[in-house]
Order: sequence, then C-alpha cells, then structure tokens
Amino acid sequence: MKAASRLLLVAALMISIGLHWAVVQSVAWVGMAVTYSVKTGSVVQGLSDTFDGEHACPLCHAVEEGTQKSSSEKDPAPSKILKDLKLHLAVTTAPVFVFEKPAAPEWMTTSQTGDIRALTPEPLPPRSGLLA
Repeated sequence: MKAASRLLLVAALMISIGLHWAVVQSVAWVGMAVTYSVKTGSVVQGLSDTFDGEHACPLCHAVEEGTQKSSSEKDPAPSKILKDLKLHLAVTTAPVFVFEKPAAPEWMTTSQTGDIRALTPEPLPPRSGLLA
C-alpha cells in the first residue's frame, strides 16, 4: 500500500510539471530509432532519420500538439485571480487562563528576587570534642 501511494504521488507530480510529454516523446524516439534502423539497415542512418525533424511519426505529432495546448492554457493573470479573491475573517473567542502567583508561605524569609534576609541566622555553637 505504501509503495502504491508513493508511485501515485510520483505520477501526479510528473504530470503536474509536464514530464509525461517528455516520457511519451522518449518512447516515440526509441520506436522511431528501431523502426528506421531496421528499415534502412544502418543504425547511424536510423538515428539520423529519427532526430532530423523531417521524419516525425504520429506519436511525435501528438506530443507536439499536446505541448502546444498545455502551453497555451496558461494560468490567468494574477490580477484576475486577486480580483476574484474574497477574504473572510472569522472572529472567535478563545478561553484565556490566568494563573495567579501563589502567595509565599509565612516561614519564607527571602523574597523571590533574592533580596537579603530580614533575619540573620544565629551563629552555630562551637563544636566540642571534635579535633581537626
């Protein structure tokens, strides 16, 4: 399924950029080269007849007509597209959550900004019995 979807995507992209005409033209050239080479008995003469532009096959004519049609069907002018463009704006309300800063507990003696304590700690008692 995954491979089929990729193949379909590649085919759609090829058609959207007009690569299908190049593929059809390549098929026409290969067929013409083989046919003319067999007919004349020489590969050099067959390739010469294929690419000289005087011996075009029906498939080459179809490709030429198709590319002319697709190039003549250009997109309309941008001003025409912008003239037909209508902009619709929808105003909706979105919920807004406001969280208040929690109050500092009573035991906290420092501020959130790191100010100096209001109360200085008492010095530790000397440690007796421990020798350094």
